[in-house]
Amino acid sequence: MPNAVSRRFFLRGAAAAPLPAAGWKSGRPVAYLEELSRLMRAAPVPGAAIGVLHGHRLSWIAPLGVRAEGSGDRVTASTLFHAASLTKQVVAHAAFILRDHGKLDFDRPLAAYLDGLRNLAARTVTARHVLSHSSGFPNWRSAGPSEPAPDLAPAFPPGSRYRYSGEGFFYLQRVLEQVGGTGIGRIVSELVFEPLGMTSTTLIWDPGTLDRTALPHDRQGEIRTGWDSGARALRAHAARVGQPVNVLRYEEYAAALRRTLPNGIIPNAASSLVTSAEDYARFVAAAVRNPELDRQQVKINESLGWGLGWAIERTAGRTYLWQWGDNPGFKNFVLAEPSTGNAVFVFTNGDSGARVYDRAVTHITGHDHPALFWL
Repeated sequence: MPNAVSRRFFLRGAAAAPLPAAGWKSGRPVAYLEELSRLMRAAPVPGAAIGVLHGHRLSWIAPLGVRAEGSGDRVTASTLFHAASLTKQVVAHAAFILRDHGKLDFDRPLAAYLDGLRNLAARTVTARHVLSHSSGFPNWRSAGPSEPAPDLAPAFPPGSRYRYSGEGFFYLQRVLEQVGGTGIGRIVSELVFEPLGMTSTTLIWDPGTLDRTALPHDRQGEIRTGWDSGARALRAHAARVGQPVNVLRYEEYAAALRRTLPNGIIPNAASSLVTSAEDYARFVAAAVRNPELDRQQVKINESLGWGLGWAIERTAGRTYLWQWGDNPGFKNFVLAEPSTGNAVFVFTNGDSGARVYDRAVTHITGHDHPALFWL
């Protein structure tokens, strides 16, 4: 993802675009969106979907561009995007529900639910640590072809400071499967997608939806390859063993994909959400009503911290919840103001998509955001 300096250099060069005004935009900024579409072609970012909520209700969705470079297939409100790390807030929402059902204690060591961690400090990590990215776990472990997988171990005492960790969410995923008694795909579907009417959303992409899926593109605007291999392999495995793909648990899908480390395994609580703008708007409207989300658990700097599942930004007397998404070919962002129920999210299908969401979020909210400078 481009750093803050490179993005801001790009934005200064985009002087032709309308400048942001104070306060959230109350209506769909048609002229601005037309100019943003032109800038997307320069980036290049083939497609995007922008959604805005006011007062916990969907205000508008602006689909921009195309699903695939060179095609005439326009993005719509129902086009499916890989949401990348915006998955984490959905899984956090499910964790809150399991907590409320008495199945999960945010302050009980996760090793008490699912043993197997050898590192003593790792055995003290709780759901609260994972949700606030203060577990100390790495983002993702790695190992060479002939090397054993390194132990999952924190770099500092859990809860003492911030360190972004996809590994933490994947470990939590296994715990949720343990307490929920089924695969993470079914758990999240039953607790989140179905109650909210998110009929097109899944943690395991379905090849049957290819004709409505936004395809990922690199910085040259070329379609990336291999992005669908994991989902196709897992669904083929589920068909062979005669099970619904959503009920598969860690031991089954890890073996089916022949992976020992979590990065790249699907379903994945850190990164495998596939959703549409119209579905995701339903989730944001419901999720940000949780009064616990803006209670900071760990500090990043004077403006930023992390709560339970969401990053927190405090600026200009306002408090926002936010998260970025960064998978190859997909760059996304969500920002919400829980006190008002206002929110904006941006999905893109290009590796230069951070430039698009930076500009869109700044314009729609009417001011700059420390979160966008920090990324």
